[in-house]
Amino acid sequence: MQILQIASGDFFSTYGGGQVYVKNIVDEMIRQQYAVQVISFVNRDCAIEGKKYKGINLYEVGTHGIEQLQLLLEQIRPDIIHVHSHKAQLVELGKTLQIPVIVTAHHGGIVCPAGTLLDSHDRICSTTVSYKHCLACCLRNIRSGRYWYPFMRWLPQQSYKRLGVVLEKIPFIPFITPIGKTALSIERKQAEWEKIVDGCIRMVAPSKAIAEAMQQNDLNEEKVTILPHGIPLPMSSPNFPPVIDGKIKFFYIGRICYVKGLHILLKAFSLLDNPRIELHLIGGSGNKGERRYERRLKKRYASDTRIVWHGKIPAEQVFEVIKPFHISVSVPIYLEVFGLNMAESLAMGKPVLATRCGGAEMQIEEDVNGWLVDPNDVEALARKMEDLSNHFTSYDSTLSTQRVISIESHCNSLIKLYEAVTH
Repeated sequence: MQILQIASGDFFSTYGGGQVYVKNIVDEMIRQQYAVQVISFVNRDCAIEGKKYKGINLYEVGTHGIEQLQLLLEQIRPDIIHVHSHKAQLVELGKTLQIPVIVTAHHGGIVCPAGTLLDSHDRICSTTVSYKHCLACCLRNIRSGRYWYPFMRWLPQQSYKRLGVVLEKIPFIPFITPIGKTALSIERKQAEWEKIVDGCIRMVAPSKAIAEAMQQNDLNEEKVTILPHGIPLPMSSPNFPPVIDGKIKFFYIGRICYVKGLHILLKAFSLLDNPRIELHLIGGSGNKGERRYERRLKKRYASDTRIVWHGKIPAEQVFEVIKPFHISVSVPIYLEVFGLNMAESLAMGKPVLATRCGGAEMQIEEDVNGWLVDPNDVEALARKMEDLSNHFTSYDSTLSTQRVISIESHCNSLIKLYEAVTH
């Protein structure tokens, strides 16, 4: 069976969990000697460049190569296409070439025009996608957009769309262009989702939460396979580090961005009147908005010496860096489809304190391998951290490690799925 993996953007990037995940499954499929090839999308002024990666074909598609994808697929002629980005386009191409396409939902942006299934009031979205429901959220994601919403919502939808079409034909105008194209963007996202729903043979949902969100937006339940992600396990599971004089070392690992709830975590931690505890933040920001967010947080909490910023680290160093810490904290305010950072913490025998964000409920059992609080609830998070800092003394790390899915087991499940839809 010839397998084609469509990378989540640049195959070699480690910006998000989806990119790390795709590289993990490709590496494991190579190790298991499956016939796999990769298409990677790069931000370069080129067409399509063929490379070798660990003995397999890897095709890098640049800005001039998108229109040549059909020719590339005809050349590769895989038995199955597993899509992680450019989903609508690849689903349509697969349908044209009569090649079955499986899609993995890595984030809420697969259905949500605003990208995160987070509404304009910072709540996990529970409504169906529509112009009426999504306009405020989409405008909020544009600088100054929230101030425009009271005016733009009175503009008839068709007129708003025509404005977007006009703005596409003229040079970009800061603020005006993205705000003026919002209605058009919502319509295009809906059209993309309809193509995915119609054309994919199976949708892989890493959690029940994202499966339910997609089904609420017209994805047939029979097309959904709930399959939590697997990860490469550490070489060995270390003993849980001793808690000395009540000095609990909390840690967060992941992107430094708003939807990950770092502002909630830092506010809750700052309420704790305990000089012995520490909070270690491991990760970096990847765009201008995230860098502004990171700078604001560092400035606001600069005087709290208990907070340690480690910056971004290579993926292969994650297990070693978190080894001496005690409790992982992951507090997304949006629908977190899975949460590879939680899985990595559990693999190292760490309990996880997380918000009920969708992905956490798939991995954490209350008072067994971690604890759950509601998103955006600073007081509840602070109370739980305070309770842990006062009473947490030791932990049986096997309660965490035994609940993690290995990348080998996960890939075996994927292969079974590929075989089921190609026979």
